[in-house]
Amino acid sequence: MRAVGLLEQVGHQLATPTARARFVRIITELGNGKALTVRGRAELLDFVRDVMEPETVFAASGLVRALGPAGAPMTVDTVVTHVEALRTALCRTLDGKVDGALLERGRAVYRASTADYLAVRADLASEAGQLAGLFREPTLQQQFDQAGHQLLLVLGMHLIHRRIKT
Repeated sequence: MRAVGLLEQVGHQLATPTARARFVRIITELGNGKALTVRGRAELLDFVRDVMEPETVFAASGLVRALGPAGAPMTVDTVVTHVEALRTALCRTLDGKVDGALLERGRAVYRASTADYLAVRADLASEAGQLAGLFREPTLQQQFDQAGHQLLLVLGMHLIHRRIKT
């Protein structure tokens, strides 16, 4: 996982250096295979909140920060789920617990969701505000470079949602 890149996307300008450092540390540890326990998920939620919604700005107002377009807002919970999905897929893949059927399902979902995304990308960019740069038209090389990351995200989302249902 690219901890610094994620921090640049979601971090509030008034987040403290300590909060930023903790965020990068925990995201990096999770990307390196650290287990995500119930307590660890609660800590991750706190660390993400500390960089996205610094207490000095958001505590008194009770507001929740949502970045990006209204149709796909990035909130604290969205970021945590995203990180959890990537971590789950990465660990399962490295442990050899992702079979061909799951990869094929992930591939189909990835292809369909990519086509859907490319069809609405320009609209999302116009609504994204601070995150508009994330929705710029990708080059063929960028699409290729992101394919593995996106496939892991799709697999991870499937795995964590399947786990929730059982």
